[in-house]
Amino acid sequence: MPTNDPDSQLDELLRALDANPRATDVFYPRRVKTSPPAGATDYDIPVAPGVTLGARWHLSDPGNPTVLAFHGNGETVPDYDDIAEGWHDIGLNLFMVDYRGYGWSGGQPTLRSLREDPVKVSDFFQRELAETSRAAGLEQPPKPVLFGRSLGSSPASRIAAHRGDAYRALVLESGFSDVRQLLALFEIDLGDLRDQAHRSFSNPELLRNVEIPVLVLHGARDTLLPPDHARENHAAVPHQRKALHLIDGAGHNDILLFASAYFGAIRAFLQKH
Repeated sequence: MPTNDPDSQLDELLRALDANPRATDVFYPRRVKTSPPAGATDYDIPVAPGVTLGARWHLSDPGNPTVLAFHGNGETVPDYDDIAEGWHDIGLNLFMVDYRGYGWSGGQPTLRSLREDPVKVSDFFQRELAETSRAAGLEQPPKPVLFGRSLGSSPASRIAAHRGDAYRALVLESGFSDVRQLLALFEIDLGDLRDQAHRSFSNPELLRNVEIPVLVLHGARDTLLPPDHARENHAAVPHQRKALHLIDGAGHNDILLFASAYFGAIRAFLQKH
């Protein structure tokens, strides 16, 4: 039975997830390593002894804000080489990060690492941002933006909850709400620890602690994660500097086919906040 101590409950949950053979079924890692395109730089972010995460910074203009971004499941950093141009077109650089076991990252993806790695990534990114800005002659870098798509909504929300003061805004695209629904899809039975999993991983629980502006972007025809996930995430944000934008006609994996509406919504939100 779980104890009443929050730290003990969290430790029990993480040990249960580590021991559950189905927990890794949540992830769809792909090993990919490509040369960075012109104007981009690759990084290896240390997150554990002997384990680094691959990242790629598409830096168009050091004077523009950079987006620290976490992609969806089954995707990798190089998948965003062309998409980076869309971010550049609205005046943003893109710093895209893989998870353990994805791209050229080391280790294996786990729910524990999905919880523990994001703040380490944020700290590394902030150091690189400050150093690059100094080298470019800037007194300080423009405040960056957080972005998370689908699976990546979790690390982005976690950074916003724990390191939010360092960021200008949070953009969640196609994010999930109650993690218990996802665990049930993969037949991951946590018994009495289900509610602890909700408190530890569900985006609405993280978003209750977010004080920066939040844009929730979602496909109106998403059948993998229906729009109710977006509505629940939006409702959880405890202030009014937030927006919910459902893109007509868009599903979960074709949302970037609606690039004009997609990047237009992000640009309009950031101009307002």
